[in-house]
Amino acid sequence: MGVADGFAMDRLAAPARMKRAPKKAMREIGWAAFGEVARSLAARIAEEFRPEVVVGIAKGGVFAGGALAAALGADFQPVRIEKRRRDVANPAPIAELPDLTGKKVLVVDDVAATGATLAKARALARKAGAREVRTAVLVKRPDGARPDFSAFETDELILFGWDYQLDEAGGGHEDPGEVGV
Repeated sequence: MGVADGFAMDRLAAPARMKRAPKKAMREIGWAAFGEVARSLAARIAEEFRPEVVVGIAKGGVFAGGALAAALGADFQPVRIEKRRRDVANPAPIAELPDLTGKKVLVVDDVAATGATLAKARALARKAGAREVRTAVLVKRPDGARPDFSAFETDELILFGWDYQLDEAGGGHEDPGEVGV
């Protein structure tokens, strides 16, 4: 296990103590392993739910949602959910989804801790007219939110391919294989 780059630790809102030398176990899941995880999760979802639309919550939920939508043969719709309005100096307009009247919708994120983001996205889907909304994540926490579907339940810090900044300070000249992805 290694220490993730600063970009990944910031995006995951990792506590300062973990940025120095993580005491908690950390697992990296590369792109190939992510594909296997997504296919396995999609197979479990399909056993009891067939969504017509998958809503992926930006950022990590877009990758997970896109993969699940493809595997489930569903349409895909990304959405950005603000964590806390007070954190944004110039708040963006409220996120909206296209008309989902009468559709079965799966809301997807990469990690669920409190479940607040999933709840906001679920409410948006209902507001757009979805008749049934379920939730899925790649990682849920043992003492956290309880989505309808998940791939892992762990306290470990899980790092995915999208958790790394490829451009290393904006240069963008390095080959992704050379920067740890």
